[in-house]
Amino acid sequence: MVGIVLVSHSSLLAAGIVEMARMVMQQAPVPIAVAAGADDPEHPLGTDAAKIRRAIEEVYSDDGVLVLMDLGSAILSAEMAVDFLPEDKRANVRLCAAPIVEGAIAAVVQASLGASLDRVEAEALGSLAGKSESLSNHVYAAVSEALAPSAGAAVRALEIQLTVTNRLGLHARPAALLVQTAGRFRSDIRIARAGQAARQVNAKSFNAVASLGIRQHEVITVAARGPDAAEALAALQQLAAEKFGESDELPEASQAAPPVSGGEAPAGALRGAAASPGYAIGPAVMLRQVEPQVERRPIDDPDAEMSRLRAALDAVRESTRSLRDQVARQHPYEAAIFDAYLMFLDDPEVLTRVQRMIEEERVNAEWAWRKTVDESARAFEAIEDEYMRARAVDIRDIGAQVLSRLTGQTRSGSIDQAGILIAPDLSPSETAYLDRTAVLGICTERGSPSSHSAILARTLGIPAVTGVGAAIARIHPGTTLVVDGYEGLVWIAPDDQVVADYTERRAQWQAAREQARQSSAMPAITKDGAHIEVAANIGSLADAHAAVEHGADGVGLLRTEFLFLNRTAAPDEDEQYETYAAIARVMEGRPVIVRTLDVGGDKPLAYIPLGREENPFLGQRAIRLCLNQPDLFATQLRAILRASAGHRLKVMFPMIADIGELRRARAILGAVADGLRAQSVPMADSIEVGMMVEVPSAALLAHVFAPEIDFFSIGSNDLIQYTLAAERGNAAVVHLQDGLHPAVLVQIQHVVQSAQRAGKWVSVCGELAADHDAVPVLIGLGIQKLSMSPGAIPQVKELIRRLTLAEARQWASQALTMESAEAVRRFIRSRQEALAEG
Repeated sequence: MVGIVLVSHSSLLAAGIVEMARMVMQQAPVPIAVAAGADDPEHPLGTDAAKIRRAIEEVYSDDGVLVLMDLGSAILSAEMAVDFLPEDKRANVRLCAAPIVEGAIAAVVQASLGASLDRVEAEALGSLAGKSESLSNHVYAAVSEALAPSAGAAVRALEIQLTVTNRLGLHARPAALLVQTAGRFRSDIRIARAGQAARQVNAKSFNAVASLGIRQHEVITVAARGPDAAEALAALQQLAAEKFGESDELPEASQAAPPVSGGEAPAGALRGAAASPGYAIGPAVMLRQVEPQVERRPIDDPDAEMSRLRAALDAVRESTRSLRDQVARQHPYEAAIFDAYLMFLDDPEVLTRVQRMIEEERVNAEWAWRKTVDESARAFEAIEDEYMRARAVDIRDIGAQVLSRLTGQTRSGSIDQAGILIAPDLSPSETAYLDRTAVLGICTERGSPSSHSAILARTLGIPAVTGVGAAIARIHPGTTLVVDGYEGLVWIAPDDQVVADYTERRAQWQAAREQARQSSAMPAITKDGAHIEVAANIGSLADAHAAVEHGADGVGLLRTEFLFLNRTAAPDEDEQYETYAAIARVMEGRPVIVRTLDVGGDKPLAYIPLGREENPFLGQRAIRLCLNQPDLFATQLRAILRASAGHRLKVMFPMIADIGELRRARAILGAVADGLRAQSVPMADSIEVGMMVEVPSAALLAHVFAPEIDFFSIGSNDLIQYTLAAERGNAAVVHLQDGLHPAVLVQIQHVVQSAQRAGKWVSVCGELAADHDAVPVLIGLGIQKLSMSPGAIPQVKELIRRLTLAEARQWASQALTMESAEAVRRFIRSRQEALAEG
């Protein structure tokens, strides 16, 4: 089978292309190797001839190797790499001039069919046909002529007509599956839109099929000519009946979030997802984005224009990094979106095109930049893949920020008055530029509690409801709205009684927040004397300072991934040690639970290739990855143990599902500790070791794990996701993502009982720990520590002080008998309201 090598300046770009290519591999896996990026963390973009040679040799076979490159020095490095190969291999290696993204997809499809090197290269070189078809019609004729059937074909073709019923039509993946199915047969197979036989294309060519742009409900004619024509048509008919391997559900990225609910909305209100707690009353205001106005001007000094552009790029680069760091303090993974912005600002091809336009056309920097940005955005908009097409929005966003700097025109998102912000969703830069003092509440059409708008709202303490649906587009500016961030309700033009009710609720909420802030440093002790530790989830040194400021009793979860993500090589032992020790010093003797590396799934590392997985969330992630990377794991453990000297550090292993995983992890930790002691390296005399309970197997077998650990920490976010088969962040199933579901509570109860019998303690460190409805239930079940975002600590402590442990136990006992999360919430709220009135 032909092997594929991708040569790119950016390891992140190459990793994305590999992921896209593997999506269309539905038959034999194609060997793909990557030679991308430089090893210098300060300057990660670059190419290396030695890396390229190793990549070629990794996938080499007598069938040949196709090498695709991005631009500039990548070509020179690839040529040099081929020169270094043994003479007998050079003839089987082709450097291909095809565009790297489209070319890679096309080449992989053909290679998976067992095509020759010539055919794979030809497909790659023709890979722009689909995009050209979207932009103009004149390119199509050449592609159609090249793939047209022979005029001398004497055998009569068999034909059928098929209706394409899957929602996205023949986009990349179903088109690839059609090509692969057709490729199994010897017959010549052609497809065309019904009634357009003159535009018939080869069904075994991915580029040709994709160039048709077939949409849902369109009818296609399939013609087959050859010895197995009938069998081929039957197979394709079956494929169409199966909707080309796709379900009726739209991918999350391409659908607007439907309204989600825990029941029907009351008359006069819309229901969405409760994204940020609290109450807000005010007029509806629409976000207005003022785009910079640009005119073409002749210039005399190109160097001066380039200097202006570089200054603007530097300013936007700095503000983007600052915004990224700000978001990363609470949400390190979501912050990765800003890396794409930075890559565009540093893209050498983009800058070369701008400079050439300035110098050759003698035009101002603003005009050249806008034209280049528009061209780049249109290129993304022409891509068939929905996710890649959506990146055009990011390019236009970052491009407009640069224009704002160049022109001096303010681009900040503005609103006419203080009120409830109405928006389809909030982009990262809109989040940064909002006049936050004027935003009383947020209501979005799309999104979920994990969307950017929800992240902003929780960070600022702004009540928010997300995923309300298209109905919010009918709200007129100035209409009075009430946002209930606890129930997920948005009241439209409410009557006087509703306004009066929520005015009172808002006053109580604001008073409680202020009281909680003032007493946040005090311990959380129930009215009958039970002390509940309230700790912080953190992911940086800045978070540690925030934890102390908000009265955290310690760190219940130190996410160490922030040290490993968005870089080309893993941090060394000293860098990790210094960071862990610095955080421990900030916490001033408070306990710090350090979770070992939890990556994989939605958090891949560019420098640890994991291979393609159908469902990464159920594959090589967290402890599984660490056990398969013992050097990486041991380095982190050494750094943690060194940092434990003089501090109260604890070690916690994530995503434990089997007792064997725990024992292997503990054995490596023990060996590392023995090695440090042998070298007389300072470390704590003893260190507590715990495990996270994030999957049902760990919860159900807690009695097996309990004797071999010092504590359990329940990761409620993942436990909910895996128990209820409801993906986090998927707005379509957000109503199922509720930790008060009895199925989750029963598991928590079993973990607590198993721990108590072994003399161990249990904490909860997911979002459930800060849920005011859940706190009494968790305490009642026997949870001794709650860990949450720093900003949530004061109010949770205040809530605990209003409870008695005896009451909480009674409530928890009754909650376990209920049939749904909704029933549990209604019950707990009724108890809390009665308590407040009494």
